[in-house]
Parts: sequence; structure tokens; C-alpha cells
Amino acid sequence: MKRQVQSRWNHRVLAFAEKHELLFEVCRVYYDDRKPMGYARSTTVFGETKKEIRWTLRHMRKALRNPILWGGERFPEEFNAWNTTH
Repeated sequence: MKRQVQSRWNHRVLAFAEKHELLFEVCRVYYDDRKPMGYARSTTVFGETKKEIRWTLRHMRKALRNPILWGGERFPEEFNAWNTTH
């Protein structure tokens, strides 16, 4: 019997090395079996109601509790403030 892969997403803070600076962005990160597999950089908050916007903002704030991940070529490596060479 083939095992089912469980896919999900959440918001995470990602670090991006852009030219000569380091930028942080809240992104939507996609997982397969709890392993980060991809991300979307759109940080636009939208919804059909104010309640949906509140839900999104609440979950974006939860992203601040998790370790930061690198975006770009180093994704999904965990960001380490002591090793920021890029």
C-alpha cells in the first residue's frame, strides 16, 4: 500500500540576500510531510471579509515564533544570524 503524502502550508519568515543587504519577508511556505518544499513571496493580505483578513494577519504573526528560513538558492536551510555570508 502506498503511503499518502500530507501537504499543507503556513506563513514563515524567510531571509533573502538582495544585492548588499539582508531582507526578511513573511512568505507562504508549502510542506510535504512536514518538510518545506517551496514558498510564495506574495505578502499581500486579502480576503472576502475583515474576518478573513484578521485570520491571515494572526497567522502571519505566528510566523515570528518559528525559526527563520533562507529564501532563494539556500531554501529551506535555517537562517543563522552568525552565518550570514551570501
